Amino acid sequence: MNLYLNYFKTEENAEGDNGPIGIILSAGKDEVMVEYATGGISNKIFVSKYQLYLPDKKQLEKQVKAIMEKE
Repeated sequence: MNLYLNYFKTEENAEGDNGPIGIILSAGKDEVMVEYATGGISNKIFVSKYQLYLPDKKQLEKQVKAIMEKE
């Protein structure tokens, strides 16, 4: 994920943009996992700048489970 985040930061971000955040969604037989990839951004900066705008992990897990149940 860091490869993609660093590429996007270098090649796609415009001046003044914050660094990109990746969202990793993983599903197993009985489990759904949601994690944020921050590309080296410290947790303190992540929480103060980004967490207010990103969907809650539990909300994302619920949506992934709903999609999987439809299949």
